[in-house]
Amino acid sequence: MAVVRKSIAVMTSAEKTAFIDALRQFKTTSANGRNYNWYIDQHITFFSRTSDNISHAHQSPSFFPWHREYLRLLELDLQTVSGNPEIFIPYWDWTGTTSPFTADFLGSITNGSVSSGNFSPSWGWAIYRSSIATSFLQRRLGQNASRPTATTVNTVQGYTVYDRSPWNSTVSSSYRNRNEIELHNRVHNYVGGHMGTREAPNDPAFWLHHCNIDRLWWLWQSNRGIDTYQPRTGTTSGVIDNTETMRPFAAGRTPFAVRDISALEYSYA
Repeated sequence: MAVVRKSIAVMTSAEKTAFIDALRQFKTTSANGRNYNWYIDQHITFFSRTSDNISHAHQSPSFFPWHREYLRLLELDLQTVSGNPEIFIPYWDWTGTTSPFTADFLGSITNGSVSSGNFSPSWGWAIYRSSIATSFLQRRLGQNASRPTATTVNTVQGYTVYDRSPWNSTVSSSYRNRNEIELHNRVHNYVGGHMGTREAPNDPAFWLHHCNIDRLWWLWQSNRGIDTYQPRTGTTSGVIDNTETMRPFAAGRTPFAVRDISALEYSYA
């Protein structure tokens, strides 16, 4: 079933409750052979170059398609575990004024330990594989970075080349790298705490943030073409080309396979 991903600014109370309850349920229940902690494991494993010297999730061209597949898998798993095919991952437009850190959503603790309310241990949210010595979800909003502005977003969206050699964090003029550094990284650092580590999916803000990154990529694709991924086939080593399977996903889950969100049965409001 196709779903429409909405901004947190227009979500109803029922939609918020359905989303956070599905996350909570997925913490203790498996769906499709996975549970919530599987997603944390994969982000830790593929955060940087793997043992085969390939970059999958970050600082490489597959940054966008890897996270697109990752989010869609979670969305499907939440639908399965909840029995609600209308569950969607919402997006957080960090240039706006609506915050996800409220008592009725991701919890109102913005600086320090989420020790009460939603996503606290007493609520049933256990921290997993944390490099931070705490049993509480940690946030440090605004202490390490500011949120991207609409001007910055517009500048990044204006880059015309998807990616280019050497396909890493030193590329100065590719859409993928400018988005990853100036938008993606900045928001992780803005939220701070667990969001500033490779165990970032411990904080459900991770999904709202990456949903907005995926939305921006889709808007960029809508203007530049959905089949603009670089590198194409067999052009380089150490990164994923357009027709190579992205680990840890199923065979055939390539950048080319996830280029069109309509084929993945979701859209953005």
